[in-house]
Amino acid sequence: MTNKQFIKKIPIVKRIYPSLFKRILKFFKGNIINYSFFGVNFEGNIEEPMDKEILLFGSYENSQINFMLKNLNDLKFDYFIDVGANSGLYSLIVAKKFKYIKIKSFEPIKESIKKFRNNIKLNENTKNIEIYNFGLSNKNSKLVMKAKKRGNYIQTGGYGVVNKSDDLTNLHTEYAEFKLGDEVFNFINKNIIIKIDTEGHEKNVLEGLKNTIINNKIFLQIEIFDKNYETINKLIESYNLKKFQSISGENKTDYFYKNY
Repeated sequence: MTNKQFIKKIPIVKRIYPSLFKRILKFFKGNIINYSFFGVNFEGNIEEPMDKEILLFGSYENSQINFMLKNLNDLKFDYFIDVGANSGLYSLIVAKKFKYIKIKSFEPIKESIKKFRNNIKLNENTKNIEIYNFGLSNKNSKLVMKAKKRGNYIQTGGYGVVNKSDDLTNLHTEYAEFKLGDEVFNFINKNIIIKIDTEGHEKNVLEGLKNTIINNKIFLQIEIFDKNYETINKLIESYNLKKFQSISGENKTDYFYKNY
């Protein structure tokens, strides 16, 4: 554990330090920040929770990323499918460490894609990344997305599909394009890593990838809200994927499955 990660565990520091640091940073430099994480260079925004956490504490899903990287040595994987790529954190880390893997990154939010492409420019040897400016789902459609706002800034890291029961007060909304996953891929007998982080849309993504999962060797990392676990786990197991690890976060957990 690094000193930054130790400091993060002290409750009063976790509450006060980020707010104080953000004010000082914005006074001198504005919102744009630069940092390195897992050997990858990123440009971020101090208003983004992920960027702020990495800059201040050197930590963001470290356990999940390390576990995934360790298991990527199981097989010589052909593809890494990043569903909900955001600004490219996972895609870029995999690209730098496994140059032979073809990376297909799916992100429906244009501003996130802009950040992702900029982060690619900050790093060498990332030509194995292919970005798709749409999300994956169980049908071709345009869906309304929601995101939190910090003043005039829209947080790109928390975009999710709007549900009928959502209270959209003080939230930003916009339409985004989605495509049926099995119409995007025609893989047979390939070794594939799939990472899914779609803020509640996971069931739809999985339904759209049924044939892709069944017809290939799959390592799956999926983030699931605790309230949705039973339904989604049942669906995953119906595809003959077996859970072998879980790493808990705040109100949600990353689960790891494979079929080999």
